[in-house]
Amino acid sequence: MPIQVIMPQLGESVVEGTITKWLKAPGEAVQEFEPLLEVNTDKVDTEVPSPASGTVLEILAAEGKTVRAGELLAWIGGVGEVASGTTARQRRRQLRP
Repeated sequence: MPIQVIMPQLGESVVEGTITKWLKAPGEAVQEFEPLLEVNTDKVDTEVPSPASGTVLEILAAEGKTVRAGELLAWIGGVGEVASGTTARQRRRQLRP
């Protein structure tokens, strides 16, 4: 079953961050706790770890996009799995910076 990658709350008063770089691309393997993306906030630059081991199935938030804590960023799953819960229209809208 695919696993959601969610934007974490990076501090008590930090409610959003900008994705500066994805360290993995769709189709690439990732290990649990391995850095998956870099995020910049007004207080800190940090790497966000993968919540699970598997393959990056889909990235929903493009580099340069500012996202709120709790927002869905990507899907991780097994080889051949399909990300669930998004339509082509939602993906296009979310990938715009």
